Amino acid sequence: MRNFLLLSFLIGVLYVNVTAQIQSGTVIYNHTSSFDTKGMPPHMASSMPKSAVNSMELQFNSTQSLYQKNPNFKEEVNPNDNMPRFFKRMREMSVATFYKDMNNSQLLEQASFFGKDFLIEDSISNIKWKISAGEQKMIAGYTCMKAYYKDSTYNLVAFFTPQIPVSQGPDIYSGLPGLILEIQSADTHIIATEIKSGDVRIQKPGKGSKMTRKEFAKLKEDKIKEQSEMWGGQRSSNMRMPH
Repeated sequence: MRNFLLLSFLIGVLYVNVTAQIQSGTVIYNHTSSFDTKGMPPHMASSMPKSAVNSMELQFNSTQSLYQKNPNFKEEVNPNDNMPRFFKRMREMSVATFYKDMNNSQLLEQASFFGKDFLIEDSISNIKWKISAGEQKMIAGYTCMKAYYKDSTYNLVAFFTPQIPVSQGPDIYSGLPGLILEIQSADTHIIATEIKSGDVRIQKPGKGSKMTRKEFAKLKEDKIKEQSEMWGGQRSSNMRMPH
């Protein structure tokens, strides 16, 4: 009861301190994805990048959001990049577009997989977040509170700001009483660097072959198996691929 009252008080204070709450806008995030190379032949593991960093953009309002590669970011091309084609494709696959419709609990993922486009249909995950009332930090000029979720598979930490009272966030994440500005997990780190308020026009993605999450997971699994056979039959069941 005491923790609940403290949480209510803190959120109330943050609301009062904001003269005009943001209901829609654009957020720029740095999105770092880590890759697991366990099980790969040593000569290939040494060529594999340990992580990929992408600049991402979230357009949001109270009912919809679109998380995609930042269209205004120009990536520097390294002419000496001799990374094998397969690994370049893996790096490209770490960038996907996510659309969330909160009213209908709809999640759409638009992904490129080995030169083909797919549209994965799913529902928004109902993550049972727990809020840590006493832990706060500043991100991109906003006061954020900590939330976390842990089970036998996942260990997630989020920081959200009640100063932007929309239940949205980057990637697949949402479900907190404020916009999520940071996500930490075993293989992902997402953090906001810039926030702009204003009306946005959110366009629902429609490009790609439609699949369920289960069908797309099977497709990725088969492709990993095919690639492992090309490596000489050494397959890693621990090899994590992007969503």
